[in-house]
Amino acid sequence: MRKINLWKNLKSEQNEPEPMDSEPKQLLHEFYTLQEQRVTSFKMLDNAHTAYLSTAPDYDFPSYKQKVHSITEDFNRISQRIILIEKLFRDKHEKIAVADCLTQVQTMEKQHLELIAELQLAKQNMQDIPNDENVRELMIFIKQRLNKLLEEIAEHLENLKYETEDLLDQD
Repeated sequence: MRKINLWKNLKSEQNEPEPMDSEPKQLLHEFYTLQEQRVTSFKMLDNAHTAYLSTAPDYDFPSYKQKVHSITEDFNRISQRIILIEKLFRDKHEKIAVADCLTQVQTMEKQHLELIAELQLAKQNMQDIPNDENVRELMIFIKQRLNKLLEEIAEHLENLKYETEDLLDQD
C-alpha cells in the first residue's frame, strides 16, 4: 500500500495529464481547444519579444527569460496533451489517418516554434545592426519559411477536418 501512495505522489509531481474523456468527438474538441491555446501562446511569445526589444540597448534579458520559460511550459503542456490525444486515436479508436494528421500538425508546430526563435534572433540582430544586408536577407528568408509552414499547417488542419467529418456528425 505504501508503494502505491509513493507512486501516486511521484506521478502527480511529474504533472501527468489528468484523465480525459476519450471519446473521439471529445478528443477532437480538446485538440482544437489546444490549438487555440497554442495560437494564444504564440501571441504571448511575440508580445514578450516585442517588450524585450523595447528595452534596448541594455535588454532586460532576465525578465524576458522568465516570460519565455512560462510560455515554453505552456507549449510543452499543450504538446503533451496532443500526443496523448494522438495515441488514443491511434491505439484505442484505431483512427490511424486522424492520428497521422495530429502527428503531422504536432511536428509542424514544433518547426513553427523553432522558426519563431530564429526570427526573434534575427529581429534583435536587425535592431542592433540596422544596416546589415545579411541580417535583412535572413529575416526575409525566415519569414518566407514561416509563411510557407503556416500554410502547410492550415492544409493539414483542413485534412484533419475532412478525416473527422464523420466524428463531428455523430450526436
